[in-house]
Amino acid sequence: MDTEITRIFKAKKDIREFDYFYKKYFPRINNFVFHRVYDEDVKNEIVSNVFFKAMKKLNKFRIFDVNNVTFSSWLYRIAVNEINQYFRNNKRSQKIENMCKHNYLKSSEKEDIKSISFETVKDHMLNLPVDDQNLITLRYFEKLSYQELAEIFKKSEGALKVKLHRALNKLRDLLNKELIHEKSGKFITQY
Repeated sequence: MDTEITRIFKAKKDIREFDYFYKKYFPRINNFVFHRVYDEDVKNEIVSNVFFKAMKKLNKFRIFDVNNVTFSSWLYRIAVNEINQYFRNNKRSQKIENMCKHNYLKSSEKEDIKSISFETVKDHMLNLPVDDQNLITLRYFEKLSYQELAEIFKKSEGALKVKLHRALNKLRDLLNKELIHEKSGKFITQY
């Protein structure tokens, strides 16, 4: 980490040093954005904006911040803001990968949930708030710790655990309603 702090100081003086951060964090930010937008062109545009803004605002990054925000958390925060801005501007729905692989479903629901298609899960994710979708993506697809999430969302770890639990419960409830419709033969997709 000390090496990274040294590199931040160097990059603040010579922007060419920023290349180190781009090479180091591009795969992670790229992956996160992809899991949020599922469109290659949009992903490329957002990732480009993230690194451009980070480079442009590097002097505003406070290394010895009282909250001890890491550089990676700062980049993720920029990415979250860019994704949110994209969806606000385009009023498009958001999609996230299949959530069934997580162990937040009751065992009786796990068998039923296998019958739900990937598209159905993605469609139901559209009903979750943007912050819930970002939180789920960062936690489960990017494998960020609760500490890192706390830095990104500027909330306590406990608050984020509660928020994540509630978001997963909302998704489970939506999927359970889908199962009830399928089992009763009254399956109707409403949009």
